[in-house]
Amino acid sequence: MINYAKEWKRHVAFRQVSYNDFVSMDVGTAVFSAKVDGMLGAFVYHKGSHNFFQTTEAKQISDLPVINEYEIMLDKLDINSAVIIGELVAQAKGVIFPFNETQSIVKTSYRLENKDLVHHYAVDVFSLNNRKYNYEQALSFLFRNIGKVGLPHVHIPEIRKGDLDTFRRMFLKYEHKRGFDGIVARNVKGRNYKVKFTSTVDVAIIGAGHKEMPAWKKNQISYLLTAFMDKDGIFRTSSKIGTGFTDSTRRMFYDYIMKNKLFERNGEIFVRPKKVVELKFFRFMITNTPAYRFTGKDYVNVGKRKSITFSHPSFVRVRDDKVVDKEDVRLEQIPEFHY
Repeated sequence: MINYAKEWKRHVAFRQVSYNDFVSMDVGTAVFSAKVDGMLGAFVYHKGSHNFFQTTEAKQISDLPVINEYEIMLDKLDINSAVIIGELVAQAKGVIFPFNETQSIVKTSYRLENKDLVHHYAVDVFSLNNRKYNYEQALSFLFRNIGKVGLPHVHIPEIRKGDLDTFRRMFLKYEHKRGFDGIVARNVKGRNYKVKFTSTVDVAIIGAGHKEMPAWKKNQISYLLTAFMDKDGIFRTSSKIGTGFTDSTRRMFYDYIMKNKLFERNGEIFVRPKKVVELKFFRFMITNTPAYRFTGKDYVNVGKRKSITFSHPSFVRVRDDKVVDKEDVRLEQIPEFHY
């Protein structure tokens, strides 16, 4: 089956930029939307069939009130098939939960107490009746059939067409609003941008260290070894992350590293590249770092290649909704990076 969430990400190809870089652009007229801090989920609908949400890691989530609402709406419209893209969140009384709580609740949405908490913020239509929709058509459909009607578990984030003044107003409005982590700009001179409130990237964990440091004596990691993946599947190493952790997350990562240990080299423990984390930073540098090809059991050094390292990187959260591949942990998360 097509991974619609992944395909949509490839289609829109968001470039993440800073606020200052974005406002310095010749933006012209674009469509701006508040970015909900949730898990990307594609609602996959086939009339009379089993319908579900599909996440970027191809997991299926079903049997939820929000799915029933979509089914009733699409049945009334006599639509045979649809793929609607949006953000899955946990929400109660109009308040979006923090991302880590959303992630936990969505992953355990099969529990009775969690079903009613799962909501979907629709942002695009991938297809209707097997016909691809452009963004203008998608917005028209969403506003006409969701925005005007109002559904208990299906929502549309604020979306406005305008210029840089519109962007600035929305940025200020949502910068400190719980449940939102940026502003998305679509159709800016043919490109799409994601302007986050803080500069963050997603990286793969390839190991941790150093065993001689005090934290390890308390069954906690001292720092994580991270890497990006390039188009050829090569892991280009990045900065070590040693800050932003609580004692409990340091212990959690210690357990993860020890459970998934492949080998130890110079006091650092290497693991299979399975987990993605988000880090925040102040500045980045493009520099040559060691690069590795992962064989399944070992990381084979292929020399130094251009990568990205950071000034004061800090752990933000685990991204269990993402996988280690050349889409989710790509170098081009930094728009200025070029091979």
